[in-house]
Amino acid sequence: MEKGNQTHKGIKIRSRGKSWQVDFGTIQGERRQRSYKTRKEALLAIDAHVERLKIHEANQRSRRIGLYDLTEQESIDIITSLDKLGGKHTLNEAVDFFLEYSRPQGQTRTVPQLLDEYVQDRKDAERRPRSIKDIENNLKSFADAFRDKSAHLISTEDLKDWMRSRNGGAVTKGNRRRHLSGLFTFAIKHGYSRENPAAALTTPTVTKDRRPTVLSVADVRNLMVASASVLVPGSNSMVPYFALCVFAGLRPESEAQSINWSEVDLDRGEVFILAEISKTGTERYVTLQPNLIEWLIPHRRRTGRIFWTRHFYDKVRKEAGVQWGHDITRHSFGTYHLAAFRNAGDTAEQMGHESSTNMLFKHYRRAVRQEEAQQFWNIRPDIEGKMISMAG
Repeated sequence: MEKGNQTHKGIKIRSRGKSWQVDFGTIQGERRQRSYKTRKEALLAIDAHVERLKIHEANQRSRRIGLYDLTEQESIDIITSLDKLGGKHTLNEAVDFFLEYSRPQGQTRTVPQLLDEYVQDRKDAERRPRSIKDIENNLKSFADAFRDKSAHLISTEDLKDWMRSRNGGAVTKGNRRRHLSGLFTFAIKHGYSRENPAAALTTPTVTKDRRPTVLSVADVRNLMVASASVLVPGSNSMVPYFALCVFAGLRPESEAQSINWSEVDLDRGEVFILAEISKTGTERYVTLQPNLIEWLIPHRRRTGRIFWTRHFYDKVRKEAGVQWGHDITRHSFGTYHLAAFRNAGDTAEQMGHESSTNMLFKHYRRAVRQEEAQQFWNIRPDIEGKMISMAG
Protein backbone atom coordinates (compact mmCIF):
# COMPACT_ATOMS: atom_id res chain seq x y z
CA MET A 1 0.00 0.00 0.00
CA GLU A 2 2.93 2.35 0.71
CA LYS A 3 6.35 2.95 -0.74
CA GLY A 4 8.88 3.55 2.03
CA ASN A 5 7.10 5.60 4.64
CA GLN A 6 4.71 7.30 2.17
CA THR A 7 1.11 6.02 2.01
CA HIS A 8 -2.19 6.94 0.39
CA LYS A 9 -2.84 10.66 -0.27
CA GLY A 10 -0.02 12.00 1.90
CA ILE A 11 -0.74 9.89 4.95
CA LYS A 12 2.53 8.76 6.47
CA ILE A 13 3.41 5.77 8.62
CA ARG A 14 6.63 5.48 10.62
CA SER A 15 8.16 2.93 12.94
CA ARG A 16 8.74 4.32 16.43
CA GLY A 17 10.55 1.60 18.36
CA LYS A 18 7.91 -0.87 19.44
CA SER A 19 5.02 1.11 17.96
CA TRP A 20 3.90 2.52 14.62
CA GLN A 21 2.93 6.16 14.19
CA VAL A 22 0.48 7.34 11.55
CA ASP A 23 0.39 10.97 10.47
CA PHE A 24 -3.08 11.58 9.00
CA GLY A 25 -2.25 15.16 8.10
CA THR A 26 -4.34 18.21 8.92
CA ILE A 27 -7.99 17.50 9.64
CA GLN A 28 -10.32 20.44 10.29
CA GLY A 29 -7.33 22.69 11.02
CA GLU A 30 -5.70 20.22 13.39
CA ARG A 31 -2.66 17.98 12.81
CA ARG A 32 -3.74 14.44 13.66
CA GLN A 33 -1.28 11.72 14.60
CA ARG A 34 -1.97 8.34 16.17
CA SER A 35 0.22 5.49 17.50
CA TYR A 36 -0.53 1.77 17.10
CA LYS A 37 1.05 -1.31 18.61
CA THR A 38 1.53 -3.16 15.31
CA ARG A 39 2.04 -2.22 11.69
CA LYS A 40 -1.09 -4.18 10.74
CA GLU A 41 -3.24 -2.12 13.11
CA ALA A 42 -1.76 1.07 11.65
CA LEU A 43 -2.53 0.00 8.09
CA LEU A 44 -6.12 -0.95 9.00
CA ALA A 45 -6.57 2.48 10.58
CA ILE A 46 -5.32 4.12 7.39
CA ASP A 47 -7.76 2.05 5.28
CA ALA A 48 -10.66 3.06 7.52
CA HIS A 49 -9.62 6.71 7.36
CA VAL A 50 -9.37 6.68 3.55
CA GLU A 51 -12.82 5.07 3.32
CA ARG A 52 -14.28 7.78 5.56
CA LEU A 53 -12.68 10.44 3.36
CA LYS A 54 -14.27 8.89 0.27
CA ILE A 55 -17.70 8.85 1.87
CA HIS A 56 -17.29 12.43 3.08
CA GLU A 57 -16.14 13.60 -0.34
CA ALA A 58 -19.00 11.78 -2.05
CA ASN A 59 -21.52 13.32 0.34
CA GLN A 60 -20.11 16.78 -0.25
CA ARG A 61 -20.14 16.43 -4.01
CA SER A 62 -23.61 14.86 -4.05
CA ARG A 63 -24.97 17.77 -2.02
CA ARG A 64 -23.48 20.21 -4.50
CA ILE A 65 -25.47 18.59 -7.30
CA GLY A 66 -28.62 18.25 -5.22
CA LEU A 67 -28.72 14.46 -4.82
CA TYR A 68 -29.99 14.33 -1.25
CA ASP A 69 -31.93 11.04 -1.43
CA LEU A 70 -28.99 8.78 -2.36
CA THR A 71 -27.35 6.31 -0.05
CA GLU A 72 -23.71 6.79 0.79
CA GLN A 73 -22.73 3.90 -1.48
CA GLU A 74 -24.74 5.33 -4.37
CA SER A 75 -23.00 8.67 -3.90
CA ILE A 76 -19.62 6.94 -3.93
CA ASP A 77 -20.56 5.05 -7.12
CA ILE A 78 -21.50 8.31 -8.85
CA ILE A 79 -18.31 10.08 -7.86
CA THR A 80 -16.15 7.09 -8.79
CA SER A 81 -17.84 6.81 -12.18
CA LEU A 82 -17.31 10.52 -12.88
CA ASP A 83 -13.64 10.18 -11.96
CA LYS A 84 -13.28 7.25 -14.39
CA LEU A 85 -14.87 9.24 -17.18
CA GLY A 86 -12.27 11.96 -16.56
CA GLY A 87 -14.45 14.73 -17.94
CA LYS A 88 -14.40 13.26 -21.47
CA HIS A 89 -18.01 12.06 -21.28
CA THR A 90 -20.99 12.72 -19.07
CA LEU A 91 -22.36 10.06 -16.75
CA ASN A 92 -25.61 10.16 -18.70
CA GLU A 93 -23.73 9.36 -21.93
CA ALA A 94 -22.02 6.43 -20.21
CA VAL A 95 -25.33 5.03 -18.96
CA ASP A 96 -26.93 5.39 -22.40
CA PHE A 97 -24.00 3.57 -23.98
CA PHE A 98 -24.21 0.76 -21.43
CA LEU A 99 -27.95 0.29 -21.95
CA GLU A 100 -27.51 0.31 -25.70
CA TYR A 101 -24.87 -2.39 -25.85
CA SER A 102 -25.40 -4.51 -22.75
CA ARG A 103 -29.12 -5.19 -23.03
CA PRO A 104 -31.04 -6.78 -25.88
CA GLN A 105 -33.17 -4.72 -28.22
CA GLY A 106 -36.32 -6.59 -27.24
CA GLN A 107 -37.55 -8.09 -24.00
CA THR A 108 -35.32 -10.25 -21.84
CA ARG A 109 -35.74 -14.02 -21.68
CA THR A 110 -34.33 -16.51 -19.23
CA VAL A 111 -32.54 -19.42 -20.87
CA PRO A 112 -35.46 -21.87 -20.25
CA GLN A 113 -37.92 -19.33 -21.69
CA LEU A 114 -35.70 -18.88 -24.73
CA LEU A 115 -35.47 -22.64 -25.28
CA ASP A 116 -39.26 -23.05 -25.01
CA GLU A 117 -39.81 -20.34 -27.63
CA TYR A 118 -37.12 -21.79 -29.88
CA VAL A 119 -38.65 -25.27 -29.75
CA GLN A 120 -42.12 -23.87 -30.44
CA ASP A 121 -40.72 -21.91 -33.38
CA ARG A 122 -39.24 -25.11 -34.83
CA LYS A 123 -42.60 -26.84 -34.40
CA ASP A 124 -44.41 -23.95 -36.11
CA ALA A 125 -41.94 -24.28 -38.97
CA GLU A 126 -43.03 -27.94 -39.23
CA ARG A 127 -39.59 -29.33 -38.57
CA ARG A 128 -39.46 -33.08 -38.18
CA PRO A 129 -40.27 -34.37 -34.67
CA ARG A 130 -36.89 -36.06 -34.55
CA SER A 131 -35.10 -32.73 -35.19
CA ILE A 132 -37.12 -31.05 -32.44
CA LYS A 133 -36.41 -33.92 -30.07
CA ASP A 134 -32.73 -33.59 -30.89
CA ILE A 135 -32.81 -29.91 -29.90
CA GLU A 136 -34.52 -30.71 -26.61
CA ASN A 137 -32.14 -33.57 -25.80
CA ASN A 138 -29.07 -31.43 -26.41
CA LEU A 139 -30.23 -28.20 -24.76
CA LYS A 140 -32.48 -29.17 -21.85
CA SER A 141 -29.55 -29.67 -19.46
CA PHE A 142 -28.14 -26.33 -20.65
CA ALA A 143 -31.41 -24.60 -19.78
CA ASP A 144 -31.42 -26.34 -16.39
CA ALA A 145 -27.85 -25.21 -15.69
CA PHE A 146 -28.71 -21.55 -16.39
CA ARG A 147 -32.32 -21.61 -15.21
CA ASP A 148 -32.29 -18.17 -13.57
CA LYS A 149 -29.98 -16.36 -15.99
CA SER A 150 -31.10 -14.06 -18.81
CA ALA A 151 -30.05 -15.23 -22.25
CA HIS A 152 -28.33 -11.94 -23.14
CA LEU A 153 -25.99 -12.37 -20.14
CA ILE A 154 -24.69 -15.77 -21.28
CA SER A 155 -21.04 -15.52 -22.28
CA THR A 156 -18.79 -17.73 -24.37
CA GLU A 157 -17.02 -18.73 -21.15
CA ASP A 158 -20.37 -19.89 -19.71
CA LEU A 159 -20.84 -22.12 -22.74
CA LYS A 160 -17.29 -23.48 -22.53
CA ASP A 161 -17.74 -24.35 -18.84
CA TRP A 162 -21.02 -26.10 -19.56
CA MET A 163 -19.58 -28.02 -22.52
CA ARG A 164 -16.67 -29.23 -20.35
CA SER A 165 -19.12 -30.48 -17.73
CA ARG A 166 -20.89 -32.78 -20.20
CA ASN A 167 -19.85 -36.22 -21.37
CA GLY A 168 -19.47 -37.25 -24.99
CA GLY A 169 -17.03 -37.41 -27.88
CA ALA A 170 -16.35 -35.05 -30.74
CA VAL A 171 -19.57 -35.81 -32.60
CA THR A 172 -21.74 -35.24 -29.52
CA LYS A 173 -19.92 -32.03 -28.63
CA GLY A 174 -20.22 -30.83 -32.21
CA ASN A 175 -23.98 -31.40 -32.09
CA ARG A 176 -24.25 -29.43 -28.83
CA ARG A 177 -22.31 -26.53 -30.33
CA ARG A 178 -24.54 -26.55 -33.42
CA HIS A 179 -27.72 -26.46 -31.34
CA LEU A 180 -26.37 -23.71 -29.06
CA SER A 181 -25.54 -21.62 -32.10
CA GLY A 182 -29.05 -22.15 -33.46
CA LEU A 183 -30.57 -21.16 -30.12
CA PHE A 184 -28.69 -17.86 -29.93
CA THR A 185 -29.20 -17.10 -33.61
CA PHE A 186 -32.92 -17.31 -32.80
CA ALA A 187 -32.36 -15.04 -29.78
CA ILE A 188 -30.65 -12.39 -31.92
CA LYS A 189 -33.38 -12.56 -34.53
CA HIS A 190 -36.04 -11.81 -31.92
CA GLY A 191 -34.08 -9.14 -30.07
CA TYR A 192 -33.38 -11.21 -26.95
CA SER A 193 -29.62 -11.01 -27.38
CA ARG A 194 -27.14 -8.88 -29.31
CA GLU A 195 -24.53 -11.51 -30.05
CA ASN A 196 -24.08 -15.25 -30.40
CA PRO A 197 -21.72 -16.52 -27.68
CA ALA A 198 -21.61 -19.94 -29.37
CA ALA A 199 -19.92 -18.45 -32.46
CA ALA A 200 -16.58 -18.36 -30.66
CA LEU A 201 -16.72 -22.01 -29.58
CA THR A 202 -14.18 -24.29 -31.24
CA THR A 203 -15.70 -26.91 -33.51
CA PRO A 204 -14.55 -30.37 -32.32
CA THR A 205 -12.53 -32.34 -34.83
CA VAL A 206 -14.11 -35.66 -35.80
CA THR A 207 -11.65 -38.30 -36.94
CA LYS A 208 -12.82 -39.77 -40.24
CA ASP A 209 -12.82 -43.46 -41.09
CA ARG A 210 -12.12 -44.36 -37.49
CA ARG A 211 -13.02 -47.87 -36.41
CA PRO A 212 -16.22 -47.70 -34.39
CA THR A 213 -16.01 -48.28 -30.67
CA VAL A 214 -18.10 -51.21 -29.47
CA LEU A 215 -18.90 -52.62 -26.07
CA SER A 216 -17.23 -55.88 -25.18
CA VAL A 217 -19.40 -58.76 -24.03
CA ALA A 218 -18.27 -58.04 -20.47
CA ASP A 219 -19.17 -54.34 -20.92
CA VAL A 220 -22.67 -55.25 -22.08
CA ARG A 221 -23.06 -57.57 -19.12
CA ASN A 222 -22.01 -54.79 -16.74
CA LEU A 223 -24.32 -52.32 -18.42
CA MET A 224 -27.36 -54.55 -18.15
CA VAL A 225 -26.56 -55.44 -14.54
CA ALA A 226 -26.31 -51.74 -13.75
CA SER A 227 -29.57 -50.91 -15.55
CA ALA A 228 -31.34 -53.57 -13.49
CA SER A 229 -29.64 -52.59 -10.23
CA VAL A 230 -30.21 -48.84 -10.30
CA LEU A 231 -33.44 -48.25 -8.43
CA VAL A 232 -35.96 -45.92 -10.05
CA PRO A 233 -38.99 -44.56 -8.14
CA GLY A 234 -42.30 -46.24 -8.90
CA SER A 235 -42.50 -49.16 -11.28
CA ASN A 236 -40.16 -47.62 -13.86
CA SER A 237 -36.83 -49.09 -14.91
CA MET A 238 -34.00 -48.21 -17.28
CA VAL A 239 -33.72 -51.85 -18.39
CA PRO A 240 -36.07 -51.56 -21.44
CA TYR A 241 -34.28 -48.47 -22.72
CA PHE A 242 -30.77 -49.95 -22.55
CA ALA A 243 -31.96 -53.35 -23.77
CA LEU A 244 -33.53 -51.82 -26.89
CA CYS A 245 -30.42 -49.75 -27.55
CA VAL A 246 -28.01 -52.66 -27.20
CA PHE A 247 -30.01 -55.62 -28.55
CA ALA A 248 -32.23 -53.87 -31.12
CA GLY A 249 -29.84 -51.15 -32.27
CA LEU A 250 -32.33 -48.31 -31.79
CA ARG A 251 -30.84 -44.86 -32.10
CA PRO A 252 -30.36 -43.89 -28.45
CA GLU A 253 -31.77 -40.37 -28.64
CA SER A 254 -34.33 -40.07 -31.42
CA GLU A 255 -35.72 -43.62 -31.36
CA ALA A 256 -35.17 -45.30 -27.99
CA GLN A 257 -36.25 -42.20 -26.07
CA SER A 258 -39.38 -41.81 -28.21
CA ILE A 259 -40.59 -45.38 -28.61
CA ASN A 260 -43.93 -46.31 -27.06
CA TRP A 261 -44.80 -49.67 -25.53
CA SER A 262 -47.72 -49.92 -27.97
CA GLU A 263 -45.12 -50.26 -30.74
CA VAL A 264 -43.32 -53.13 -28.99
CA ASP A 265 -44.97 -56.47 -29.88
CA LEU A 266 -43.40 -59.15 -27.71
CA ASP A 267 -45.73 -61.83 -29.07
CA ARG A 268 -44.64 -61.23 -32.65
CA GLY A 269 -41.10 -60.45 -31.57
CA GLU A 270 -40.77 -57.09 -33.26
CA VAL A 271 -40.72 -53.37 -32.57
CA PHE A 272 -42.18 -50.86 -35.02
CA ILE A 273 -40.19 -47.66 -35.61
CA LEU A 274 -42.45 -44.81 -36.71
CA ALA A 275 -41.32 -42.56 -39.56
CA GLU A 276 -41.52 -39.45 -37.41
CA ILE A 277 -38.88 -40.70 -34.97
CA SER A 278 -36.64 -42.36 -37.53
CA LYS A 279 -33.54 -40.47 -38.68
CA THR A 280 -34.29 -41.32 -42.30
CA GLY A 281 -37.99 -40.46 -42.02
CA THR A 282 -39.03 -43.98 -43.00
CA GLU A 283 -40.74 -46.59 -40.86
CA ARG A 284 -39.30 -50.03 -40.24
CA TYR A 285 -39.67 -53.19 -38.15
CA VAL A 286 -36.82 -54.44 -35.99
CA THR A 287 -36.72 -58.09 -34.98
CA LEU A 288 -36.51 -58.73 -31.25
CA GLN A 289 -34.03 -61.50 -30.52
CA PRO A 290 -35.01 -64.04 -27.83
CA ASN A 291 -32.69 -62.63 -25.17
CA LEU A 292 -34.08 -59.11 -25.73
CA ILE A 293 -37.64 -60.37 -25.29
CA GLU A 294 -36.60 -61.89 -21.97
CA TRP A 295 -35.23 -58.53 -20.84
CA LEU A 296 -38.45 -56.74 -21.81
CA ILE A 297 -41.10 -59.15 -20.51
CA PRO A 298 -40.81 -58.24 -16.78
CA HIS A 299 -41.30 -54.56 -17.65
CA ARG A 300 -43.87 -54.77 -20.46
CA ARG A 301 -46.79 -52.33 -20.57
CA ARG A 302 -49.67 -51.91 -22.93
CA THR A 303 -48.87 -48.29 -23.69
CA GLY A 304 -46.75 -45.38 -22.50
CA ARG A 305 -43.29 -44.08 -23.36
CA ILE A 306 -40.27 -46.26 -22.63
CA PHE A 307 -38.85 -44.82 -19.42
CA TRP A 308 -35.80 -42.54 -19.76
CA THR A 309 -34.38 -39.61 -17.84
CA ARG A 310 -30.95 -38.00 -18.09
CA HIS A 311 -30.39 -38.47 -14.35
CA PHE A 312 -30.89 -42.23 -14.33
CA TYR A 313 -29.21 -42.64 -17.73
CA ASP A 314 -26.03 -41.08 -16.32
CA LYS A 315 -26.41 -43.04 -13.10
CA VAL A 316 -26.55 -46.39 -14.93
CA ARG A 317 -23.53 -45.53 -17.04
CA LYS A 318 -21.56 -44.53 -13.95
CA GLU A 319 -22.60 -47.71 -12.14
CA ALA A 320 -21.62 -49.85 -15.15
CA GLY A 321 -18.17 -48.26 -15.30
CA VAL A 322 -17.74 -48.88 -19.04
CA GLN A 323 -15.86 -46.68 -21.50
CA TRP A 324 -18.49 -44.78 -23.49
CA GLY A 325 -18.50 -43.46 -27.04
CA HIS A 326 -20.83 -41.86 -29.56
CA ASP A 327 -23.67 -44.26 -30.51
CA ILE A 328 -21.70 -47.07 -28.87
CA THR A 329 -24.76 -49.23 -28.21
CA ARG A 330 -25.86 -48.97 -31.84
CA HIS A 331 -22.34 -49.71 -33.07
CA SER A 332 -22.28 -52.75 -30.80
CA PHE A 333 -25.61 -54.02 -32.12
CA GLY A 334 -24.52 -53.71 -35.75
CA THR A 335 -21.19 -55.40 -35.11
CA TYR A 336 -22.54 -58.35 -33.14
CA HIS A 337 -25.59 -58.80 -35.40
CA LEU A 338 -23.44 -58.98 -38.51
CA ALA A 339 -20.94 -61.34 -36.86
CA ALA A 340 -23.63 -63.69 -35.55
CA PHE A 341 -26.06 -63.84 -38.48
CA ARG A 342 -23.69 -63.00 -41.35
CA ASN A 343 -26.33 -61.27 -43.42
CA ALA A 344 -25.26 -57.71 -44.19
CA GLY A 345 -28.52 -56.89 -45.94
CA ASP A 346 -30.62 -57.95 -42.97
CA THR A 347 -28.37 -56.11 -40.49
CA ALA A 348 -28.59 -52.93 -42.60
CA GLU A 349 -32.38 -53.26 -42.77
CA GLN A 350 -32.68 -53.77 -39.02
CA MET A 351 -30.64 -50.62 -38.45
CA GLY A 352 -32.63 -48.54 -40.92
CA HIS A 353 -29.94 -47.97 -43.55
CA GLU A 354 -31.91 -47.06 -46.65
CA SER A 355 -29.61 -47.35 -49.64
CA SER A 356 -27.22 -50.25 -49.32
CA THR A 357 -24.80 -52.01 -47.04
CA ASN A 358 -22.11 -49.36 -47.69
CA MET A 359 -23.04 -47.46 -44.53
CA LEU A 360 -22.88 -50.66 -42.51
CA PHE A 361 -19.41 -51.63 -43.69
CA LYS A 362 -18.04 -48.08 -43.45
CA HIS A 363 -19.26 -47.12 -40.00
CA TYR A 364 -20.32 -50.24 -38.09
CA ARG A 365 -18.31 -53.24 -39.20
CA ARG A 366 -15.61 -54.42 -36.87
CA ALA A 367 -13.86 -57.75 -36.62
CA VAL A 368 -15.56 -59.80 -33.89
CA ARG A 369 -15.31 -63.55 -33.59
CA GLN A 370 -18.53 -65.48 -34.01
CA GLU A 371 -18.20 -67.04 -30.56
CA GLU A 372 -18.12 -63.54 -29.06
CA ALA A 373 -21.26 -62.67 -31.00
CA GLN A 374 -22.98 -65.80 -29.72
CA GLN A 375 -22.10 -64.82 -26.16
CA PHE A 376 -23.51 -61.34 -26.83
CA TRP A 377 -26.89 -62.73 -27.95
CA ASN A 378 -27.01 -65.02 -24.94
CA ILE A 379 -26.75 -62.31 -22.31
CA ARG A 380 -30.00 -62.91 -20.47
CA PRO A 381 -31.67 -61.94 -17.19
CA ASP A 382 -32.68 -64.42 -14.52
CA ILE A 383 -36.30 -64.77 -13.44
CA GLU A 384 -36.18 -61.45 -11.55
CA GLY A 385 -34.55 -59.67 -14.46
CA LYS A 386 -31.47 -58.68 -12.50
CA MET A 387 -28.70 -61.26 -12.75
CA ILE A 388 -27.07 -62.25 -15.99
CA SER A 389 -26.66 -65.66 -17.49
CA MET A 390 -24.50 -66.23 -20.55
CA ALA A 391 -25.58 -69.57 -21.86
CA GLY A 392 -23.99 -71.00 -24.95
